[in-house]
Amino acid sequence: MSKQIKIVRKIFTGLLVGVLLLLVTGSVAFALIWHSETLDTTRLTTMAQTATFYDSEQQTIDAHNAIQYCPIDQINPNCINAFIAVEDRTFYRHHGLSFPRIAKAVSNNLVAGYSKEGASTITQQLVKNTYLTNEKTLKRKLREAILALKVEQNFSKDQIIELYLNAIYFGNNVYGIANASEFYFQKTPAELSVAESAGLAGIIKNPSRYDPIAHHDNFRQRAHLILHLMHNQGLITDEVFKSAMDEPLTINTQENLWLGTNYQNMALKEAAQLLNLSENDIINYGYQIDTYYEPDKQQLLYDAMNNPEYNLEGEKFAMLSAPNGQVKALWSSTPTLLTARRNFGSTMKPLLVYAPALELGVVQPASLIDDAQLIDTDFNPKNSDGKYHGLVSVRDAIMHSYNIPAVKILEATTINSATNIANKMGLNLHDENLSMALGNTNAGTTFLELAGGYQTLANQGKYAPARFVRAIRDRKGQTVYFDLTNKYNYSPQAIAPDAAYLLTDMLVDTAKKGTARKLAMLNTEIAAKTGTTERENTDTNTDATLVSYTPQNVLIVWHGNASMKPENDLPHGANGGGRLAKAATQIHGVISDPDLHFSQPVSVKNINLDSLDYKNGKIKLANLATPEYETTPALFSTRYQPTTVSENYLMTTPTTIDGRVTDQNDTLLWFNVLPHQTYEIYRDDTLQSVIRNKHGVYTYTDKNPQTINHYHVTASINGDNPRPSNLIELRLPHNTKPITPRKAVENKRVPWYF
Repeated sequence: MSKQIKIVRKIFTGLLVGVLLLLVTGSVAFALIWHSETLDTTRLTTMAQTATFYDSEQQTIDAHNAIQYCPIDQINPNCINAFIAVEDRTFYRHHGLSFPRIAKAVSNNLVAGYSKEGASTITQQLVKNTYLTNEKTLKRKLREAILALKVEQNFSKDQIIELYLNAIYFGNNVYGIANASEFYFQKTPAELSVAESAGLAGIIKNPSRYDPIAHHDNFRQRAHLILHLMHNQGLITDEVFKSAMDEPLTINTQENLWLGTNYQNMALKEAAQLLNLSENDIINYGYQIDTYYEPDKQQLLYDAMNNPEYNLEGEKFAMLSAPNGQVKALWSSTPTLLTARRNFGSTMKPLLVYAPALELGVVQPASLIDDAQLIDTDFNPKNSDGKYHGLVSVRDAIMHSYNIPAVKILEATTINSATNIANKMGLNLHDENLSMALGNTNAGTTFLELAGGYQTLANQGKYAPARFVRAIRDRKGQTVYFDLTNKYNYSPQAIAPDAAYLLTDMLVDTAKKGTARKLAMLNTEIAAKTGTTERENTDTNTDATLVSYTPQNVLIVWHGNASMKPENDLPHGANGGGRLAKAATQIHGVISDPDLHFSQPVSVKNINLDSLDYKNGKIKLANLATPEYETTPALFSTRYQPTTVSENYLMTTPTTIDGRVTDQNDTLLWFNVLPHQTYEIYRDDTLQSVIRNKHGVYTYTDKNPQTINHYHVTASINGDNPRPSNLIELRLPHNTKPITPRKAVENKRVPWYF
């Protein structure tokens, strides 16, 4: 027993010595830092650091980030109490540090096993925002504590809370209590109600999560939490508490949005992602952010989208970027749209259906699709005009936004293949189905993703995500980030230049004589696609979208129902090709150069169809109103160039095979298949198997191979003019089977279909 007591005593003594050493070491460090730290009071009185945003000409962006300083006697006392109740209830009793809060936080963090909560007082928060960097070290925490104590020695409590309220960040690029009161409630700090004061106090813990505009439910719930704290701490009476809890907390920023606010919000989000910091850190540590913002373009978007002649209903959005992804201007009537995921209807078809089909050679612009009723399928969409149009070209299908041809092309391409290619253009697709052919996606699409897809088309197939930030400097002026995307040509090739150009050429026709034909009055080459999203089982619309682009610019204009409440729907007649086209025409008319044209790559060839054997050398293309056929040259990718034509509605796409010998001395082959094609597997000159109505990766096992085997696969549509794959040789490891002499497979060009 005595031995156990001795062991316990040794352990206790060791712990005690360790604690004492820690205390001595900490005290020495504290003393050294105390004497080395000099409080520069001017840094407090000139307020905390804030991020600064610069436009493309290195001028500060005109928005509401210039702090309006508000003295404490012009702030409602209930507002001050709300912040004290939630941030530092002992503010008027401590001397800079709250040792009970520190002890409680340490205890809770030890129990949780991670840094669950902090113990910073309002004074410490002021010091952190004014003096310190974002490094998470013990030395920084000691400096914060020491400076907080020195602040308390030099300033009164009222001075500290005044400086604090004028420096903190309230989300949406709003700094200081005066700006926040004006931005969210169109009031001065003296006019704030108790509930509004609690709401503002709740934002600062996490400005993104408690954003009053984007996440109003979170904002309201946190305001109610703070009202409970104020009531429990005796800061408000029962009657005031009940009244404040019933207040609706209406946010109205419509008339108070500075022109550059939306752009700054997106630049702030991007800067935080680039530096792996919170948006609050970007603000508090005074980063300087250079952007691609052009004020004259921003004004142009605003004027066009709010032109009373166009009578654009509902909420509105407009974004202008370069094909390389640099965003020049962005305006939204409500910040919730900046990151919202929506379905943009037929505007998505070029990205989800036609770009993948062109990239894989499933179709070409002159390919004929049978626009007839879908059968043997659970998915039976109709065309918007309720009609069937017989054989139509892919060009016509895009131009008039027919649904049935889009479904058939997606089926032929396969959903998986189309999804993979669309994701390379910046979309975020998963678990999709055939409704993708109509522009619907499982999780919706953001405006930035939509822009990235069309920027890829305008950028010759190179994926160019939307970018706001050109460079970032810290508070000392040191560059910590610079956008090198264009300088070093970092943009990956999502689709080939020929696929991008062929699709662009068809969208140019859409702007001339298709659903976006109101843009035809522009004296410039422009590609465009419209989209309308209907509410199911109603005659109203939720979204009307028009995306248009030239060699210089990519423009998205949208109006619709941001809240998705049925009462806010657009009328049935509102669509992407109507009033929106007028707004787009106004914008493009100012910024577009009529002398610029899309550059046709060498991999795209014009073929005169009257030299091809189909219906006397003539093919029905654009003239759908009459049974006449017209002779015309057509564009083709040289990768999939035809030599004859057929009435089949899709082109034959070749396949590549691979294989190996199994442990059982069988041979195993695998290759990609499409459901509209027939595949024949050959070993030397002997047909082994025929595959139909399959898609994805197909595997085939030869149970009776020769010692030396030569395999190839042909792909065809209904067996006509098959195209051979590559030839592979597989040898068995043992000479147990007779060797069959190899018969050469002819290596000649086989005609393609369209």
